[in-house]
Amino acid sequence: MDAAATGIMKIKIVEARLTHDTEFIGKMDPFVVLNYREQQYKTKALQGAGKTPAWKDEEWTVEVKYIGDDVKFTVFDEDVTTNDTVGSGTVKMSAFAINGGIDEWYDIQYKGKAAGKVHMVSKWHP
Repeated sequence: MDAAATGIMKIKIVEARLTHDTEFIGKMDPFVVLNYREQQYKTKALQGAGKTPAWKDEEWTVEVKYIGDDVKFTVFDEDVTTNDTVGSGTVKMSAFAINGGIDEWYDIQYKGKAAGKVHMVSKWHP
């Protein structure tokens, strides 16, 4: 891996396989929020996608200040009043930079229990 700690990271949210369901009736309308430093990125909510959402064209360009920083990603279920948390996970920005980019599934948890996985793809430009 390049020693450069700064650069541009392209992160794409591809899909999710969720095991934690927040809906008793009907299907979830999932979306993903990614937080890095003071930056926040959000996918579209997929109406009625339930536990197997797949996003198209959800790619963000993230300006990386320090590759050792945490990236937090949270899956929510969009609701009329408040959005329910499906699960979240944290990974180091450096994990996205391995071999110039990754294509990987990341675990999410809800209240300490497994809640599914999120599939992300990245491209690293130091």
